[in-house]
Amino acid sequence: MELKTNNDIGIKEAMTRNVVTARSDTTITEIATIMTDNDISSVVIEDKEVEGIITTNNIISKVVSKNISPDHISAGMVMDKFIEITSNTTLVEASSIMIKNNSKVALVIDDGQLKGLLTLTDIVRVSPELIALFVEKSNIDEPYVDDTTHTIDYPDSLEEGVCERCGVYSQLSMKNNQYLCSDCIEDEDSQE
Repeated sequence: MELKTNNDIGIKEAMTRNVVTARSDTTITEIATIMTDNDISSVVIEDKEVEGIITTNNIISKVVSKNISPDHISAGMVMDKFIEITSNTTLVEASSIMIKNNSKVALVIDDGQLKGLLTLTDIVRVSPELIALFVEKSNIDEPYVDDTTHTIDYPDSLEEGVCERCGVYSQLSMKNNQYLCSDCIEDEDSQE
């Protein structure tokens, strides 16, 4: 039997193949139930194709911390974009991509079809020597800056939706050609 080196180990040896999915119109309450029932921390959002991913962090930061009822929010409103890799990607390449994109999860997609899900935990389980790579990347002294902006095509009149600055579902108002939640409007007003 030939042993594989880290550079030879592929995603197939580490990924989760039975990925739990839900539609974008599934409520966050239903997503939380799915996570609890399956003892998982992420659900892939897939309609006709993969749309995004919901993690426990999405639910906490975009719904619970904003005191928004999870019954009134759909997965499509708070899902994150996903990091995509193929099943031919090596663990070292996948680790590097995930670290570069500040993501703990990557979706394995071949020819537009979801084949699996890979987490940093999966990588370390299969190849523990890659921990040094994660530690090295996480100890960089540069401060983390969230420079993401959320751009969504909205109709001309809108009372509620996803804030174009912070990505939280809320009551919105137009400010400087963006639909913003009250918190982001307050932040902008305080900076003026």
